[in-house]
Formats: sequence, C-alpha cells, structure tokens
Amino acid sequence: MKITFAVLGLATMITHSAQAGELYIISRCAPIQILTGWKTDPFGSSSPVFVNGKLVGNLKICDALRTNVGAGNHNVRVKLAGKSDYGISSDAGMSVAAAAAPVYVVMTNNNFTSAYVVNSEEGRQHLANVRQANK
Repeated sequence: MKITFAVLGLATMITHSAQAGELYIISRCAPIQILTGWKTDPFGSSSPVFVNGKLVGNLKICDALRTNVGAGNHNVRVKLAGKSDYGISSDAGMSVAAAAAPVYVVMTNNNFTSAYVVNSEEGRQHLANVRQANK
C-alpha cells in the first residue's frame, strides 16, 4: 500500500513539474552597474509586464521579474512607459515557449523594444548580474 502511494506521489510530482515552469524577464545592466551596483536611474519609472494579457509585475532597467507559467507557448509584452510601438513593446508582444525548465527572456536594449530567449547558463548569468548590481 505504501509503495502504491509513493508511486502515485512521484507520478503526480513528475506530471506537475512537466506542466509548470519559471519565466524570468530580465533587463540587462550596463557594465558599470554590475561592477559598482550603481543604477543609472534608481527612481525611474518601471514598465508593466504582461504574460498572456495578465499583469505579472513591473520591470526597470537593471532589474528582473519572475513568474510561474504552464508548459506551452506564452505571449510576453512589456508596455514601455505608455508606448506600444515595437517588438516586445508592441500589442503583439513576443511568443515564448515554456516547459519544466526555467526560461530566460533578456531585453536587448534599455527601451524594451526587443528581447530574446537565452540558454539557461546565459540566463543565470544575466540574473546574477542584476542581483549583484541591486545588492
């Protein structure tokens, strides 16, 4: 009987982990921010981030946002300070495929008009840089 419950519990954990994952949206830091922790605009406004049309938080330059998502394709959009014209800032946003492993979306510039998905190693490094700068 105990073995049956253990097997059922393991199957539930495997099924659950295959259905949910972490999505990190990262705004890179300039090298001076990484080395000194100094932010270019610590009081600057932040931009709302939407996943599948739902607000999940706000993102500043040299910042990161984490949210849980299910497996499958998700629409990520960053509405930049009232503008909604280009790339990930546009109404169309960006399609991101998620699975059980964390997914890292990194902004290519400080105006959040474009982004790309990076591999786990590079994503963890970008995340570490943001955390280091924000200590």
